Amino acid sequence: FPSHDKQQYSPQWFGVKRMSKFVVFNGSSRYPGNSSVIVEKVFSGFDAEAFRLKDFTITQYEDYRETDLKYKPVTDDYDYLINKFLHSDVAVFVSPVYWYGISGTMKVFIDRFSESLKKIPDFRQRCQGKKIVLIVIGGDNPQHKANIITTQFEYICEFLGMSLCHTFKGEADRAGEIKEQHEFILSIKNYFESNFII
Repeated sequence: FPSHDKQQYSPQWFGVKRMSKFVVFNGSSRYPGNSSVIVEKVFSGFDAEAFRLKDFTITQYEDYRETDLKYKPVTDDYDYLINKFLHSDVAVFVSPVYWYGISGTMKVFIDRFSESLKKIPDFRQRCQGKKIVLIVIGGDNPQHKANIITTQFEYICEFLGMSLCHTFKGEADRAGEIKEQHEFILSIKNYFESNFII
């Protein structure tokens, strides 16, 4: 896999099979970690673009809605990433379970959607119909304790008119431990092959 050069905005590219145009956002702060293993194992051979959010500068959202400014202009990498999101058919969010929620890095990225609603006039319209797939990995019974993350994404999708197509929950703690769960990895790969091949 090609290395990630943030200065050139060079994402990981996975080519070969023709699929719906989709983008993968990895919210882990650990590399190499289980989220990165999932991205590499699942999307190898697919026409996908993957980004490690920790490699980008994404400023915390500041709420200026009750001022003439509406939002605080900042110079960072968010505009580049949200453009990738908007030009995808399918967006995949991969996150470790941190304190029973998504990672802080991913939460900051999603919080900036509020800015896009004010900054991009047709942001909501461009989100409508977009397919979302969620992959979360945790070490403390994520099948049950990560349900709150699924609920969060259900509400996000409902608000923007997107579809949460599926949530995958894997259990792993040590870095790379998820490699041992071959059936879990294969189930995700098969899901994408079955649902998004053109």
